[in-house]
Amino acid sequence: MITLDKRNKLLNEYFPNLTNEIKEKLNSYYELIETENSKYNLTGFYDGKLFKYGIIENILIFQEIEKNITNLDNKNILDIGAGPGFPSLPFLIFKNESFNLTIYEAQKKRCSFLQLVITKLNIKNINIVNIRCENSTDYNKFDFITARAVSEFKNLVEISHKLGKMNSYFCFLKSKKYNLEIDNAKWITQKLMLNVNVLKLNIFFDIENILLYFQKNKLTPEGIPREWKTIIKNNLE
Repeated sequence: MITLDKRNKLLNEYFPNLTNEIKEKLNSYYELIETENSKYNLTGFYDGKLFKYGIIENILIFQEIEKNITNLDNKNILDIGAGPGFPSLPFLIFKNESFNLTIYEAQKKRCSFLQLVITKLNIKNINIVNIRCENSTDYNKFDFITARAVSEFKNLVEISHKLGKMNSYFCFLKSKKYNLEIDNAKWITQKLMLNVNVLKLNIFFDIENILLYFQKNKLTPEGIPREWKTIIKNNLE
């Protein structure tokens, strides 16, 4: 586990105006992940990499989202398959719960971990739901939908589109192979009449992060999403 002094040094470097209260919460969150990771297999990151990529980088990414795409204050946000809470939970803590966060997580053990975080850190504006996204009936509910390292872009678009409000934003974190994922998603993006945008982020540490994002501009047609087994086979109508 990276020392508290090193963690606070990193926080002061990247977020010089952060209050001590928020620093303490972020540190407590990190320590909970480290402690529980061996039990739950929450993430492949440990020690310094966990703090940098899991905590700091996700906050920096969301700052870029607010700067370039949309402000998230007072919005209803959905994070699909967040595992230990990535990418959204660090930003919820950082922003002192200025938005409402829902996390869909299919694995019960990860939901249990997230409930532990909520209890220990006394987080209010968050709801953990043990469900697969494509099975949700929260139609037209969310202002902003995101995911990191969960599934291919085409799958995320199809399973989540019906859950966003009209004019809501969808923003998925991808790697340098994003062009291939855009190509693979042509059927669903054309069916939904989506204009997919690419935002290349600065390399904060050593990972190249790309945001693929779009705005919902038409109601989701009947039959979308299809069954998961059909989606992953990329079978078309």
